[in-house]
Amino acid sequence: MSEEKIIVKCQQKKNLKSLATLLSGLGFTKISYAKGRLIIEKTKGRDLRGQPYLEYRVEFKDDTLEFTYSLSGKRSKNARLLELMPTFLNILQVAEEYYDIQPTQLFSHINTVLLELSKIVDHDAVEFSTQLTDLQEKHADISKKYDDLVRSSEAGTRILLECERKRDELQKKLSQLSGMSDDLLKETLYNWIKVHGGSIDIREFSKANSVSVSRTEEGLDQLIREGYIRRRL
Repeated sequence: MSEEKIIVKCQQKKNLKSLATLLSGLGFTKISYAKGRLIIEKTKGRDLRGQPYLEYRVEFKDDTLEFTYSLSGKRSKNARLLELMPTFLNILQVAEEYYDIQPTQLFSHINTVLLELSKIVDHDAVEFSTQLTDLQEKHADISKKYDDLVRSSEAGTRILLECERKRDELQKKLSQLSGMSDDLLKETLYNWIKVHGGSIDIREFSKANSVSVSRTEEGLDQLIREGYIRRRL
């Protein structure tokens, strides 16, 4: 699994210790604060080798904010960026009191995603493509909620949950456009394992169901993370 990074230039205005306290109530997997540097991470389950999945990491430095996110074979770089951009924008809003940030640095990333999607989305998915172009308007709407966010961690939690809900909706639509949905893949994998006495030959399954090996492995990882199956020791 590879990683991509967005670097936003900025200038730190105040100590990050209180920011670490504020972020501690927003559901991140790991928060590390030492020697004036703050790092937050979110992971999600473990892969077939028992390693944790990195969803994203944000490093708060003196003159930059670095947002690192993971890529997988199932989704393109732009689709993954689109999935996580609302979360990153939300974190930037939380940090605005602590940094001088120029939001125009992000416009190129948003525009790149939207322009690329306009080239590759099928004509039958015009409605879906239109929803994606609304991201800029949603960013403006989220910016208006900043004042409430810094006053209450509960308000911040609600906004993060809303962003994740919208992300999941977009992920579901992308899966529908790409062929076998995640739910159908998981159901097919589960039934295959059940019929074959609790075991699976990944290449045999992939060939029988016209699914790539990497997509099959990702489906197995999802079943493991959700507790439907366990890896044999």
